[in-house]
Amino acid sequence: MKNNLQNLWVGLSFLAVGLIVGLTFNNGSVGKADLRNTVKDDSQAAEQQELEFVSVSVDDDAVLGDANAPVTIIEFSDFQCPYCARFFTDTMGSLKAEYIDKGLVKLVFRDFPLPSHTQAQLAAEAAECAGETSDEKYYEYHDMLFEKTASWSYQEDAEEKLIAYGDEIGVDIRTCLANGEQTEEVQKDYAAARGYGVSGTPTFFINGKKLVGAYPWDVIKALIDEEL
Repeated sequence: MKNNLQNLWVGLSFLAVGLIVGLTFNNGSVGKADLRNTVKDDSQAAEQQELEFVSVSVDDDAVLGDANAPVTIIEFSDFQCPYCARFFTDTMGSLKAEYIDKGLVKLVFRDFPLPSHTQAQLAAEAAECAGETSDEKYYEYHDMLFEKTASWSYQEDAEEKLIAYGDEIGVDIRTCLANGEQTEEVQKDYAAARGYGVSGTPTFFINGKKLVGAYPWDVIKALIDEEL
């Protein structure tokens, strides 16, 4: 299993080099800055190979999956982060079907709303409001936020839309937000993340092994399999 994981890191290294070369000879490419950031992240991770271990608490946050699963993934994320949305769109389905639903992995989503994302704190509070009902409602609302990102993110009526999403699943978001019931909870997650060395999103801790960025499914899968 370790050889398979090392092969993936090597593959990412070659991919990173290829992308850098392509960018060098293709000035004016759309999204060049984003690609450079992605290449930089992947290249650094490939060079490190040995992931940093950090003992991270699940705190009182909502759990998706069997609480006794052998692998725990703690995700520090931001509902307005495009890379977090990419992880949800490209990877979450496979993670759930292949590991969470089979009792092998439990996922714990913790809040890290970046200050540059002006509605991330509000969205995180709204999700925590949904979670007051149950963990199931939390993740139902979590999924809606990522699925409907374009409809609420950076929109003037974002708060009303967040409230309406709650109405769709039968939870009262309006009263909870008005009373600031989950403001401290979100701030507590953010402070804890800083203490764990989190500075960007998404950041994952797979049985304590720290992985920063929205990596391809094959990388996530190999890291999980190494823990089983």
